[in-house]
Amino acid sequence: MFSSPEAGACRVMPVSAMGSPSPQPVPDYHPESVVPDSILTTHRVTYSDRLKVFIGPHEDVDSFLRPLRRMDGRQRYALDLTVLPEPMAATEVTTTISAARGDFALRCVGSADAMTIQLRMIVDHLVRRFTLGHTGSRLGLPTVYVPHGDDDTYVYPEEVFTAESAAKIFGEFFRTGALPGQLQQREILD
Repeated sequence: MFSSPEAGACRVMPVSAMGSPSPQPVPDYHPESVVPDSILTTHRVTYSDRLKVFIGPHEDVDSFLRPLRRMDGRQRYALDLTVLPEPMAATEVTTTISAARGDFALRCVGSADAMTIQLRMIVDHLVRRFTLGHTGSRLGLPTVYVPHGDDDTYVYPEEVFTAESAAKIFGEFFRTGALPGQLQQREILD
């Protein structure tokens, strides 16, 4: 699922160097196409691979990011923010939509003090995953251990975030569909 010390190859690119259109905004929605008095959803938030909540453009970002501060790496270990293929009324969300992986998402795993963030997106018609990090060298194998649930991940020191810094990245991604420009992306080659 995530990179490990055994991962041999990696590519580190600044966000602006990616070969795909950037930024990828949240899909446009037209309020007149939604049933009156219904709640519009644009994203699915999944907490620790269990609880799923559908949110829309008028949500308070802090309300769904508060759990980042309570992540412990074992029981509460992940947050996944997936952009829905198109905005829809909450009443239209089906089991299939709820269970779909989603091709454009931001995910973090770990604890409030040390977590890693990944971006999943389509590049050249393929779903690809990238570990996000700050500028720096990534020589040798990743050495920082980040436990999450029954799994664990190794990342470089530049790829470790706190809950507060992750919340800013998730907030930007939720509002604009883009990432802060100073982040680098290391492709995860499976």
